[in-house]
Amino acid sequence: MAWVIWRQHRLQLLAVGGLVLLVAVAAVATALPVRAAYHRQALSSCLPPALRPGCELIVGHFRSEFAARAAVARWLILLPGLAGVLIGAPLLAREFEHGTYRLAWTQGISRQRWLLSKTALLGLAVVAASLALAGVAMWWREPFDHVDGRMSPAAFDVEGIVVPAYALFALAVGILAGLVLRRTLAALSVAAAAFVAVRLGVEKLLRPRYLPPLHQVASGLSAPTRSRGWVLDNALVDTLGRKITTGREDLAVLHAQRASVDPQQYFSSLGWRRVITFQPPDRFWVFQGIEAAIFVALAAVVLLAAVALVRRRPA
Repeated sequence: MAWVIWRQHRLQLLAVGGLVLLVAVAAVATALPVRAAYHRQALSSCLPPALRPGCELIVGHFRSEFAARAAVARWLILLPGLAGVLIGAPLLAREFEHGTYRLAWTQGISRQRWLLSKTALLGLAVVAASLALAGVAMWWREPFDHVDGRMSPAAFDVEGIVVPAYALFALAVGILAGLVLRRTLAALSVAAAAFVAVRLGVEKLLRPRYLPPLHQVASGLSAPTRSRGWVLDNALVDTLGRKITTGREDLAVLHAQRASVDPQQYFSSLGWRRVITFQPPDRFWVFQGIEAAIFVALAAVVLLAAVALVRRRPA
């Protein structure tokens, strides 16, 4: 069975393996200057609780110097889903296109076992590839994570145990799409769109609420220290806790300037304060576990739907 699966899906598996290797080589080449700058500028002495004079300028320069590389690295977010969909969508769609499913379904093995056997072996390959990607991403982002933390989506989405969970879900969605649509290209398109929709939905709607966020308050315009957490909201509020609109804030600044008063002091005299709502960095692995469990559960539900459907599908 394993040999048959390899023969049928070797191109996709080799493509995914080659992609992982390419990412690893690119990561090593681009990470070395970042790590050298991190140690040369002694950024570790600019991180809480150890701070030294001039840290704001040093950290700001580090961020701006490597901002382009960090932005490019965000595209790693797409790779787990791409790997899962690339392998999952053709799994059944190609069988229907070539008519080979008839031979497989008339052999001694049941349809359910045939599907589950293929899914299990290919799922192991997808998990292995995505774990490798996560390891590469964690190593590459290490200096950035020391500076900005790992709770923001730029880091959270490409690190830890959520990466193989994303890939498993994409694999399951691809399998179901191929079973329903019976066309490889159509299944690839639908599965990719479904994966992106669910991924973004979980990130935007559920992840901020896994645990109640924390709030940090400062008077006036100054923003309190967030200690590398994931900022959900940064708002100026009045004495009743209502958000100050941009227009109202600009008008208050204008009044302060006309009265030759420092805007921060003027805001404080009005009782305004800045409130930052955030998820702290020490919740990283808790959130990783919750989100990984969500996507593994979703993958199981989708796969069970595919098994039930393949059982009823006429030969």
